[in-house]
Amino acid sequence: MPAIVIIAFRAVLGFGRIGPAGSGTKLQKPSVGSAAQAALAVLGVGFAQFAAASSAQADFQVRSPLVQYREFEFEHNGSVTLDRKSDLNKDQSYTVSIALGVTPFWKIELEGGTRAPPGEKLTYTATTIENIFQLTPQGKYWADLGLFVEYSQSARRGFANTVKLGPIVQTETQGFGKYGLLHTLNLFIEKEVGPSSTGRTGFAPAWQSRVLLNPLFEPGFEIYGNTEDLKRAGKFNDQQYNVGPMFAGSYSFAPYGKIKYELGYLFGITPATPSGAIRWKFEYEISF
Repeated sequence: MPAIVIIAFRAVLGFGRIGPAGSGTKLQKPSVGSAAQAALAVLGVGFAQFAAASSAQADFQVRSPLVQYREFEFEHNGSVTLDRKSDLNKDQSYTVSIALGVTPFWKIELEGGTRAPPGEKLTYTATTIENIFQLTPQGKYWADLGLFVEYSQSARRGFANTVKLGPIVQTETQGFGKYGLLHTLNLFIEKEVGPSSTGRTGFAPAWQSRVLLNPLFEPGFEIYGNTEDLKRAGKFNDQQYNVGPMFAGSYSFAPYGKIKYELGYLFGITPATPSGAIRWKFEYEISF
């Protein structure tokens, strides 16, 4: 996977910004200086160095850095793994959340999560507060930048609370004919905190690229990794890597809001990874 990410980054660095997603404006040369490009290249190298994963299930979701002021969101995410091995089959994860664009640059989200590891019953696992801070105006620079900050309070005795944070990078490049390509990269560090903390520091990278074909249907692919502890990543075959196709879309009921969806199938590319996983996302948005 690191080689794939480096190649993708080099390809993206060779193009300029088209404009806001779906704007249809023409390709331009990068509008940021060499320092900004170097910083993004460092992010790509960081992804390549740390995109190892553990036996823990990855968070199959790619966050956008864009914030819509005074927009209310209701969202559901879910995933189920598929494998012939009983200890990897039917690992289920579901979340329900509400979010609000508090300011033009800050969105806050309250989430409840449930999970059923293979062979176990579904239980409530954590209450989470997520924040996305949009750091650059949409479309002004070659890339839109954001910062993700999350605190998760475990609902299970003996499990640690966690803090997760990291940058979000999103850019649109020229793709197939008149259709642009939207690339989004998440590079999140996760730290255990609280009485049950083991002191581990994890890393959760995610990459998604999709073709802006039509608002109702945007096909693409995505990559996920999840390192439970950077100090004990283990051998390659003991780690988890997920990659696979996805598609997304949205439909507006203006002035009554908008619905969005994502659906993907992820292949495991190491023995420690479930051979397959289905993941989905449904969202309702309305501005006030």
